[in-house]
Amino acid sequence: MVLSSLNVSAQRIYYSEPDRDDTRQMKFEMLGKFQNQYLIYKNMRTRHSIAVYSPEMQQKDKVELDFIPERTFNVEVFTYSDFSVLIYQYQRRNVVYCMGVKIGADGKKIGEPLQIDTTDVGAFGDSKIYSVIASDDRQKIMVFKIKGRERDQMTVSTLLLSQNLIPLRRSRFDYVLESSRESIADFYLDNDGNFLFTHVGRPAQREYINKLKLVVLPAYGDTLRSLPLQLDNILLDEARIKVDNLNKRYIVLSYFSKARRGQVEGLYVAMTDQNLEGNTIERAILFDQDFRNLAKGESSSKLAFNDYFLKHFIVKKDGGILVTGEAVYTNQRNSMNRWDMMSPWMWGNPWGMPGFMPWNAWNNWGWSPWGWGGMGMDGWGMPGMRGPVSTRYYADNVMVLSLDASARLQWSNVINKSQYDDETDHMLSYQIMNVGGELFFLYNEWQRRTPLLSAQSVKPDGKVDRQPPLKSLDRGYEFMIRFGKQVSAREMLVPCMYRNNFVFARIEF
Repeated sequence: MVLSSLNVSAQRIYYSEPDRDDTRQMKFEMLGKFQNQYLIYKNMRTRHSIAVYSPEMQQKDKVELDFIPERTFNVEVFTYSDFSVLIYQYQRRNVVYCMGVKIGADGKKIGEPLQIDTTDVGAFGDSKIYSVIASDDRQKIMVFKIKGRERDQMTVSTLLLSQNLIPLRRSRFDYVLESSRESIADFYLDNDGNFLFTHVGRPAQREYINKLKLVVLPAYGDTLRSLPLQLDNILLDEARIKVDNLNKRYIVLSYFSKARRGQVEGLYVAMTDQNLEGNTIERAILFDQDFRNLAKGESSSKLAFNDYFLKHFIVKKDGGILVTGEAVYTNQRNSMNRWDMMSPWMWGNPWGMPGFMPWNAWNNWGWSPWGWGGMGMDGWGMPGMRGPVSTRYYADNVMVLSLDASARLQWSNVINKSQYDDETDHMLSYQIMNVGGELFFLYNEWQRRTPLLSAQSVKPDGKVDRQPPLKSLDRGYEFMIRFGKQVSAREMLVPCMYRNNFVFARIEF
């Protein structure tokens, strides 16, 4: 504990030089650290490349991925210790191709791209068909597609791959929804290759969930298993899945309310074994008044959690789980709240139109209404919601809950912060740095209209400590911290804006 508890102020920061090709329209994904060099995937219109940086963030090489066709979309990236995997899809005439390729530690392809699957979409068919998810250990990857033949029935086709893109198993099953108010969402792949998703129902569109079951397709089985969950006198917000791979358990979490369109009352947690046959734990944890007073910000304690969205789920070795949520909203409330915001994973895609229905996966760090965590980018090269020019975005306090293996609350606390920005949200929110003995929550604080990177730490007993401001923050660099990626025990890569240009920083803690 003594060795792992570092002061955040003892750090060094290295910045890359601006690249004239790195414009605001660029899409990017930080692959990570490979053999003491750092790789970043970049996409600008039809050009795809891998930039290779030294430890001092000097660009050593830029490898053009000229084998990727022009009409390519939905590039997914999965990183390993000594290589990465890119899975992409493109359309040629009436056929959509799903391809995969391995990228070495030098940023160059290993072998030729492999054709994973194809789909004939016809002259006027959908193009974005395939969705891709990976297990937490990245040893297995699943490519799947969903075709809705009727409003209440769909066909799901899956292909399970190894990390080397070797096909392990194909599967196909029909799934029936009883009404248009039901949907499936939050797809997940466990380390054994089992395919999970939730089936939810609502009394009406844009209402809380009153029906929930967990559905599992075994890795090497053809029969779906399902577990209906008992929602006794509560209604759920958005059902989220997390897998405890070490203890072979599945966890479902959601905020809950006791009335239709009521206030958020607490956190619902369900825990079950991998076979869905053991003792299932279901618990509704009510947020007490003290916790509400800590979390409320400028709201009343009664409305304290109405703007909170679940974000991070960190499974502990003892079978417990650490849960975080953040208060995010805009001053035009109709454009960013639970009742007026429509999204396929939150309220369920009605899937009433014929054709293939893609599902946009978010990463396992969690979901937020601004789309933080996918590869979809807005004009700033990052996920975002394009609202009116007058939109002001807010990202305020972060709640942190620790639950034990029986879903009982161990402790709760709040990281106090207040962030807002006009017309854009790219400097808001936070990222977690895990140094073993504690978690550092990194976020921007504004001083004289300039965002400066700050930190608070959370210890295993729930104690929150504010850290001194980070040193080596050169004037002019603005950290887009929520897109940061921890690449080793003491390092994080973070995109920045510098004089209206994209650059990347490496922080050593």
